[in-house]
Amino acid sequence: MTKVFIVDDHAVVRMGLKATLPLEGDVEIVGEAVSGDGAAQAVITARPDVTLLDIRLPGKDGLEVLAELMNANPDAKVIMLTTSEADNHVYEALKRGARGYVVKDRDADEILTAVRMVANDAKYIPDTVRALYRERQMMPDLTAREHETLEMMAAGSRNSEIADKFGISVDGVKMHVKHILEKFNVTDRTAAVAEALRRGFIRH
Repeated sequence: MTKVFIVDDHAVVRMGLKATLPLEGDVEIVGEAVSGDGAAQAVITARPDVTLLDIRLPGKDGLEVLAELMNANPDAKVIMLTTSEADNHVYEALKRGARGYVVKDRDADEILTAVRMVANDAKYIPDTVRALYRERQMMPDLTAREHETLEMMAAGSRNSEIADKFGISVDGVKMHVKHILEKFNVTDRTAAVAEALRRGFIRH
């Protein structure tokens, strides 16, 4: 019997999984969490064989929860079950140790297949997900300061405000912005923010 824990804030999704996954008789749902806050500890306490984890959660996001789970147990078997096909989400999830990545609109049979494969020490990464991972690998990572600058750009902050926040010169901010535009292969701040949102670098 494979024990499964579900972390998802959508009641309909949780209800559907609880209704369909146990039908074949080899899966048991041993717990659920509805937000990222406290989810890792709930999973650790329940000790499932496989955790189904959404990326977009209230409180801590799924990537943070994944990191906590892997820090607590590097052998944890986690499948990202999410609506997000943003390449940065895929990249970060697999880089941090997720064993599978399934988009929620797939049928229950695919999700069950993923659970069985991951429970048996295999990985479940569809070709479309592999392609997104490779696409993201082609892009240089943002530095921590560039990521902070990008978030402030998304919030509408001007260069002078960003400079005051970081205690650097406006020219220093302009250099960070220049690097961000180059990495996203765009020509202006608005396009950089739009691309960052689309690809999952920042939250809406």
